[in-house]
Parts: sequence; C-alpha cells; structure tokens
Amino acid sequence: MEQTSPFWANVSAVAVSPVAITAGVVRGSYDAASGNRRFDEGFYAGAQPIMTAAKDFGAKHGEAITKGIVGGAATALGARILNEVLRGLRR
Repeated sequence: MEQTSPFWANVSAVAVSPVAITAGVVRGSYDAASGNRRFDEGFYAGAQPIMTAAKDFGAKHGEAITKGIVGGAATALGARILNEVLRGLRR
C-alpha cells in the first residue's frame, strides 16, 4: 500500500478556507435567523463539505501537483539560463 503524505491535503484545505468560512457564516446566519438550527450547526454544515472536498482533492492529486510545481520551476530556471546564454552571445 502506498504511503501518502497529508501535505497537499492540508495545503488544499488552507487554500479553500476563506470560501469555506464564508459559506459557513452565510449558512449559519441563515439557519439561525430562520430558526432552523443553531449558528454553529449551520456553520459546520456549510463549511465542512468544502473542507472535506479540498482535503480529498489534495490527497488524491498531490503527486500531480508536486510534478507540476517542480516542472514549472525547472522550466522557469531553464528559460532564465537560456536567456542569459543568448544575451551573452549577442554581445
């Protein structure tokens, strides 16, 4: 069985936390104002699905995210080196 790191799951959860908090506040406020349930229950009902989906996405696609970041950094570094070499040849 493959060992997975929770790093990208946690990063994904942090990235969507402003959206989850906003959804939780809206849902909690609506539920509390309408008398359906307490604010904290509505907040949890609004925010938790977003956080769970983000963690699942990060855990499932962490390897692809890492490859994309490393590949992008390597491309940027290669472009900079090539640019400096071409600049040196023009002089």
